[in-house]
Parts: sequence; C-alpha cells; structure tokens
Amino acid sequence: LAYLTDVLTRIVNGHPNRDIDLLLPWAYRAQALKAVA
Repeated sequence: LAYLTDVLTRIVNGHPNRDIDLLLPWAYRAQALKAVA
C-alpha cells in the first residue's frame, strides 16, 4: 500500500510523464527514511 500511495502522490505532485517508467514496481526505489530521534 505504501508503494501505491507514494506513486500516486508523485504523479499528483507533477512527476514528468517522460519519466513515468521510473515509477514502475521493478524500477521503483523508495526514498530512505531518516531517523528523527
């Protein structure tokens, strides 16, 4: 579910159409989470 949420958010926020293949599951890499503590 996190993958789908992130991909849809990126598309809504203006991800370029020419780079849509970067959002496919086999090319997708979520941004690393940073510790805040």
